[in-house]
Amino acid sequence: MGLASQADADTTAPMAYNQGFYNLFLAIGAALGVILYWTDAREAGFALAVFSAGSMAAAALVLLSTGRSRLRAAATQGTLPLLGVVFFLLALAF
Repeated sequence: MGLASQADADTTAPMAYNQGFYNLFLAIGAALGVILYWTDAREAGFALAVFSAGSMAAAALVLLSTGRSRLRAAATQGTLPLLGVVFFLLALAF
């Protein structure tokens, strides 16, 4: 990230810590949704997986909206969740 000073790093650390857990909880939600999808709770699993992955894909769009220099990071962050949403929606058709 290239912070200019230790003070900047100290200020940013709690936000990065929070963001890490936020992302972890979204990933757990997506994984749990996929697991539930293959049980009797298929509809709940579908909703949870699509919501979680959709949130990740939307966050990638928000990141991209902050500037073109973040295109690679947004693509890295959003490609797999977007594919997950697409595949779950295709599963709905079959």
